[in-house]
Amino acid sequence: MKKNVGRFDRLFRLILGIVLLYLGLFTLEGVHGNTIGIFVALTSILPFYMAITASCFVFRWFQINSLSKKELKQRQKSLEKNQSI
Repeated sequence: MKKNVGRFDRLFRLILGIVLLYLGLFTLEGVHGNTIGIFVALTSILPFYMAITASCFVFRWFQINSLSKKELKQRQKSLEKNQSI
């Protein structure tokens, strides 16, 4: 899977996932069986997944890349190493 999410973007998605999880479970009472709360809590899986994998399917569709120049150089070096093997 190609990485296309930068460090700042990953941190933002991680925080968003935590906020959605908290809102869904506690504020919207998903813990007590509220359907909307459970839905919001389950929705938090997407930002967590994108933060962990550093890959966003929407960015891929529109060919967007939020990696910094430093991260791009590191990625290119690792790709070159993998191709030489």
